[in-house]
Amino acid sequence: MDNNSISQVFADVAVLMQAKGENVFKVRAHSKAADAIKSLPYPIVDIADDAEKLAEIPGFGDAIVEKTQELVRTGRLGLLEELLEELPDGILELVQIPGIGPKTAVTAATELDISNFEQLEASIESGEFQNLPRISKKGATQILRHAKLRVQQGSRIGLGSATQMAIDVIAELKTRCEGIVDIEVAGSVRRSAELIGNIDIVCSAPEADIHGVIDAFTTLSNVREVIVHDKPTAVFTDAKGFQFSITLVTPEAFAGALVYATGSVDHGTRLEALGSERGMTFSTSGLLNPANSPSSDIESEQDIYERLGLAFVPPQMREDSGEIELAAKQDFGNILTESDMKGDLHSHTNWSDGRYSMEDMVSMAQERGLEYLAITDHSPSATIANGLSPDMLIAHNTAVRELAESSGMRLLTGTEMDIKPDGSLDYSDELLADLDLVIASIHSGMDQDSAKMTQRVIDAMGSPHVDVICHLTARLLGKRSPVEIDIPAVLEAAVRTGTVMEINASPDRLDLRADHVRMAVDIGVIFAVNTDSHRTWQFDNMRFGVNTAVRGWVEANRVINTLNYAELMAFLALPKSERYAFNKSRGQQ
Repeated sequence: MDNNSISQVFADVAVLMQAKGENVFKVRAHSKAADAIKSLPYPIVDIADDAEKLAEIPGFGDAIVEKTQELVRTGRLGLLEELLEELPDGILELVQIPGIGPKTAVTAATELDISNFEQLEASIESGEFQNLPRISKKGATQILRHAKLRVQQGSRIGLGSATQMAIDVIAELKTRCEGIVDIEVAGSVRRSAELIGNIDIVCSAPEADIHGVIDAFTTLSNVREVIVHDKPTAVFTDAKGFQFSITLVTPEAFAGALVYATGSVDHGTRLEALGSERGMTFSTSGLLNPANSPSSDIESEQDIYERLGLAFVPPQMREDSGEIELAAKQDFGNILTESDMKGDLHSHTNWSDGRYSMEDMVSMAQERGLEYLAITDHSPSATIANGLSPDMLIAHNTAVRELAESSGMRLLTGTEMDIKPDGSLDYSDELLADLDLVIASIHSGMDQDSAKMTQRVIDAMGSPHVDVICHLTARLLGKRSPVEIDIPAVLEAAVRTGTVMEINASPDRLDLRADHVRMAVDIGVIFAVNTDSHRTWQFDNMRFGVNTAVRGWVEANRVINTLNYAELMAFLALPKSERYAFNKSRGQQ
């Protein structure tokens, strides 16, 4: 079990205890344990046998230590199983919906027999749910939006979780099979789709080793049920019913098989047609020549596309949304890559709701090779995030500047400022003028109608101090539906006011989402790709933001944090009305 799964068990226990009406201190102890485990910079399993080391974790008393050891040793927690037996089905599902707390979940499950998102949706639409205590008509409407989102999502999971699951499977398989030559995740994970229905892996090995790899794949530690066990494929599901598949090919066929397994069905169909026109066959076995065998001189995916008369198409763009037509005319050499990113303009420390000190965050940013970092802790309206008062912001600025000197890293003073429900801002113009960077976002009043929400954001863009609008739709993938907002109107206002739009790299957000990014590209918006890091290791999430940008066809010169520090500061020093013109001087089309 990894930290996230162990943390989730403690979080579930806290929810179920609260639903049962247990002592508030017990509830809090398990909730704090969940947070502490999720924030650890190392796998808790590494110290699980050492009770003394476990006890050094903040909030870990004897009972939590014992439960942690039970979980790691057995993969189960008796207390959780007891609580699940005592309470109605569906409590843990229902509390995932914003607006439904543990008490309401118990009432809904007991009185209305609601145990899943589909039943919740039907109950609200019939009017039954609105009769429960503490549920208003307006509240029910918002809950319905979130329930519909979960119904639509179905069994798919977020990109971040799916990526880690794929990494874990590949790592375990490689340790067990010395014969593996190449192995990559393909399909929707490699295309960086925001929601993933299954994990597809392509692997190459010598013919003599293929059976051994198939056998190892179907006996991995997370296998619950084997669906297919045959050369050259295998399929299994894990304990939650999530599906993993693998395709085995010989090394010379790997590049073609990876291209085939990565693209969408429509992209693959187009490539099949191009291959057929050239007398070749394109399939799960790769690109085969007229003799029905892989060409020995094909070594890379780029070679595959060249044989088909195309420039190399980045994996994230392989959706048949115009990329093949463009690849027939030009290459994609200007598309954003992770190596283009010079800095991060959205990060949090323990001054607000970050889990690590400013020093720790800066040290990790340096370790990750960033040239600069903006420290953007929250403003006062974000009370749940411990937002900074005006006096605290001034002290925060001083701390950032002092750390810039002592660390040798380029740091920007900043804030993630709440856009209030009326469109006003949290800090005075005088305070904002003293900052290097102001990013602004929605954290409250998310139930406003589209007209109000749209005008609220556009009003904030009108401030000369608001440099970037962050995670525009405020969604949390699989948890909270996006706010209702007129995306085209906001994007047009961004260009008109000289405001940058963020592509938030947190795999829980990916906001702007890829189709909104593509829309923004078409009307000339410029971007910042930021991690929104609250923990040191979240700087690694930059890849998800870059991949979302690539899915939206963003070129490197459309992203302000591909500028070096001097260029970025020159950009920020300009009046907003001049910034888009400045960016066009970089060669933006």
